[in-house]
Amino acid sequence: MQLESLQELNVAFNSLADLPGCSTFSSLSVLTLDHNVVSHPSADFFQSCQKIRSLKAGNNPFQCTCELREFIKNIGQVPRGVVEDWPDSYKCDYPESYKGTPLKDFHPSQLSCNTVLLIVTVGATMLLLAVTMTLLCIYLDLPWYLRMMFQWTQTRRRARNLPLEELQRTLQFHAFISYSGHDSAWVKNELVPNLEKEDVRICLHERNFVPGKSIVENIVNCIEKSYKSIFVLSPNFVQSEWCHYELYFAHHNLFHAGSDNLILILLEPIPQNSIPNKYHKLRALMTQRTYLEWPKEKSKRGLFWANIRAAFNMKLTLGTENKDEKT
Repeated sequence: MQLESLQELNVAFNSLADLPGCSTFSSLSVLTLDHNVVSHPSADFFQSCQKIRSLKAGNNPFQCTCELREFIKNIGQVPRGVVEDWPDSYKCDYPESYKGTPLKDFHPSQLSCNTVLLIVTVGATMLLLAVTMTLLCIYLDLPWYLRMMFQWTQTRRRARNLPLEELQRTLQFHAFISYSGHDSAWVKNELVPNLEKEDVRICLHERNFVPGKSIVENIVNCIEKSYKSIFVLSPNFVQSEWCHYELYFAHHNLFHAGSDNLILILLEPIPQNSIPNKYHKLRALMTQRTYLEWPKEKSKRGLFWANIRAAFNMKLTLGTENKDEKT
């Protein structure tokens, strides 16, 4: 049957599942195909039917998937009016999330429709993430900070589970002192006596840490029970991991409590290049905050102690004697 001369074809209200190509209808210019079961019209229909001047293919159950993207794109490239009833009669029937959506509003991304591109993108993202995490682990000691945050969270969770009457307490100390064991002689012979003679109550590891509790929990409890946290900075300090724990928790508590609770005493100069990379918080504090430098000349120490005492000029209503304090 010779159909090369056929110019108009009306097959509406049938059960056709696809747009017929024009390989046997070389002269076809008008095609009516509405109200059929066309779900995935061929993407090369307009290339096959280059003489088409009128296409009526609305009211079909179009499946809005990646296969339909090229057909929709081609509709936008033909002259206006060629596709009749566009866009009102051309709507998605599947999937359910797109049901009723006009085909002109269906725009799947290139990434979602290109498996190779998706795999490459996901792979590149994972590689970049792995490289970033590796660099963080190397230069900032990320595992250390994650471990510290976990321990901090666990300690605060246990604190929330304490009875209400135990939580309703006032501060028990004016200051918690953090220092390296190598600097303990200066702390015990200079710092503590000069503060305690002014009735400043001090929290120290050896006196106030509670046996049976973890070191991290003792650190957190002492910091939270103290009005201020004093850090005795020196090259020995930056070599002590526990000192850095204390600085980390105190700095975290500063933002948590919304108060300025840190006092930095520079006992000995610390070269910036001697501070480990993971102690970037200490670097930042020494750069941004004012610290008190311990003077070697005795004539200057009076002003030093005056500055320290000025930090405790607020009258505190301290709680009753700390039952955990070991004298």
